[in-house]
Amino acid sequence: MLTKTSSYTLITRLISILFILVSCSNIENDKKQAIETDVDIYKRALLLIEENDYKSALNEFENLLLNYPFSDLAVKSEITSAYSLYEDNQIQKAINKLNSFIEMNPTGELTIYAHYLLGMCYYIQTSQKGRDASLSLKAINYFQIIESKYPNSKYAKDAKLKILYLKNRLAENELAVGKFYLKKNASGSAIKRFKVILEKFQNTSVIPETLYRLSEALLITGLKEEAQKSIAILNYNFPKNEWASLSKSLLVNNLNKDIDKGFAQKVKNYFTTIFN
Repeated sequence: MLTKTSSYTLITRLISILFILVSCSNIENDKKQAIETDVDIYKRALLLIEENDYKSALNEFENLLLNYPFSDLAVKSEITSAYSLYEDNQIQKAINKLNSFIEMNPTGELTIYAHYLLGMCYYIQTSQKGRDASLSLKAINYFQIIESKYPNSKYAKDAKLKILYLKNRLAENELAVGKFYLKKNASGSAIKRFKVILEKFQNTSVIPETLYRLSEALLITGLKEEAQKSIAILNYNFPKNEWASLSKSLLVNNLNKDIDKGFAQKVKNYFTTIFN
């Protein structure tokens, strides 16, 4: 028969055993909760992106890369973290990460996207007027990689549209400078600008006006045959364009000026002969 003391001791031992069992169970549960898979972390990062919490998403991607560097999702994390940097307006960091990614992964679907995103990094910086034209040229370069190397990719159509838009803007800037020179009677400098547009920015919306302005500048410098060629090209390629219509009157007005100059010279010669 158990004494009162021995009963108390037995109960105490049972409680201790139960406590140990519960503690072990809690430790195991804590371990299970602490050990997250790469999939868990990646999914959580994507949810944070959906919530526009890009900084927190970046932390999760870094966590995944740190704990699962050889996971298949590690590569996706690199490119998705670059996207998060882009959306968080950390453009230079995004550019650096994308360049590193392309260097380490020269081929593949994600590499195509890396080129496209690099183009976008420069593209969004061109929205501010007066920014360096080199930004537009860099954006065009990456979009052209998409257009030429990956014409069937899902980014090709948008890349093509952005190339056309950027080239139009660059051509407009060149045209504005050329017109400024023309206004200042620096026709030689104006001609150089107009020729740059015709050589580098074909198929842009400013070509008709460029041909007209080039003809105008050539007539001022006395290069009538070259001006006539420019007008002929304008009328042949853009017969219904307003600049083509204006070019005809430009040629006529210049011809009338030549006639007036010839008449004036004849009068001058007549009076010179009389008074000599």
